[in-house]
Amino acid sequence: MASLPKTQLVAVKRPQLHFTAKKNWINDPNGLFFDGKQYHMYFQHNPNGVGHGYMSWGHAVSTDLVNWEELPIAILHGDVADIFSGSIVVDHENTSGFGDGTVPPVIAIYTAAAKDESNQSQAIAYSLDGGETFTKYEQNPVLDRGSKDFRDPKVIRYESERGSYWVMVAVEAIERRVLVYRSENFKDWTELSSFGPQSAIAGIWECPDLFQLPVAGTDQLKWVLIVSLNPGGVAGGSGTQYFIGEFDGTSFTPDQDQQVRDSFEFESLKQGNWLDWGRDFYAGVSFHGLPADQQTVIAWMSNWDYARELPHDGWRGSMSTARRLDLVKNSDGKFEIRQCILGLPASEVAASVAPAGEGRIELGSPALLELAVGGDANGSAALSLFRADDTLISELTIESELIQHRRETGKVDHELYASNQRMPLPADTGELTVQVLVDHGSVEILAANGLRSLTDQLTGEEAPAYATLRVATGASVTFKVLPLSDKSVELNA
Repeated sequence: MASLPKTQLVAVKRPQLHFTAKKNWINDPNGLFFDGKQYHMYFQHNPNGVGHGYMSWGHAVSTDLVNWEELPIAILHGDVADIFSGSIVVDHENTSGFGDGTVPPVIAIYTAAAKDESNQSQAIAYSLDGGETFTKYEQNPVLDRGSKDFRDPKVIRYESERGSYWVMVAVEAIERRVLVYRSENFKDWTELSSFGPQSAIAGIWECPDLFQLPVAGTDQLKWVLIVSLNPGGVAGGSGTQYFIGEFDGTSFTPDQDQQVRDSFEFESLKQGNWLDWGRDFYAGVSFHGLPADQQTVIAWMSNWDYARELPHDGWRGSMSTARRLDLVKNSDGKFEIRQCILGLPASEVAASVAPAGEGRIELGSPALLELAVGGDANGSAALSLFRADDTLISELTIESELIQHRRETGKVDHELYASNQRMPLPADTGELTVQVLVDHGSVEILAANGLRSLTDQLTGEEAPAYATLRVATGASVTFKVLPLSDKSVELNA
């Protein structure tokens, strides 16, 4: 294996609202599932260092999707293959035959990535203790196309009048295709169809996910296909796009075919559907075991442009907050995903009206800022985040049709880190709502009642000491500041 990159060891304060491993490297979330009492999150993890390598599945559990307990490594890499991304299901009917008749087996399906990079195939492991320890299937792999870039299996249980079976989506990454497979027993898989290439294809496709979401205010359910892309994301480097349509148990058909965009240009890419418009929201996947009206995703909060070279403190990498999803139908009759960050406090805080000019907001710890922007929204407001020594961390500008987040170099010596992210807003938003969640090392921005999301790392930074809010003449801004502490964190039902 090639030597891992050398990077600077610095004091990095751990985030309060985002999962980090106790030590070493992490990337993609894997095998998210809810067992009725606890949320399980597995993740790409290097047990041997802070660089990408020796990939195994780490494991953490939570009861509120905010406070996580890290458990021992669940699936360790082998001599021949690393354990790349995948998913988990609970086999309640013991279709796999791995169960003992008393406890339903928890089955992980993952990509066995040959260490010499000669092949990627799909393998399984099963657990009879609720997902703590796993036994690799002796007859692995269960699916092998003889491909170097066939990976990231996500499995769901498909229910229909014609019966129930397992459906897998996985990617041929270089071909920009999502492949759909069927199995009755988790061991024998039959290819059904493929989807793509469509929309953004400037980078390889990774980490597909297929699930249903409710349409807000109706009894309707729609199918959503998520595909991560690297590079070629809308903010540069890694990104996550989505398609909305129908799935009949065999094929996914989008409501509208999208033009192929083999481009790195923002003006082209902004025409697609992006789950997040920031630099640091990648490989997001949903939880098995939750109903459609509670569908929740977590993503890796980083970007392959610089992930391997970020400063570290013996640990490197974090996850996004958990986001609950549904669909909203816009004025053009198209569906869009709406997101709600889970784990934020339910308590009310008095609102303040910001006059024209500039005011100071004291922070000093992780917090949620909520802004309602009205009036003349042409360049109406700017929120700047500062360190205690009065130096700028980053700045958020809010206009009638666009939100931008400009990130300074800060503690990261990398040419691609300092950047300006742009997020076009939906038409006819009226009064614009903006939530800004600041934690140690990150900012997450949700706007237009959750129809837009922008996630950026602020690597090595503590939560801002204070912010300034500049309001243009003719605009109106009402804001609330909700300090976040371990005691105040609750799960919004």
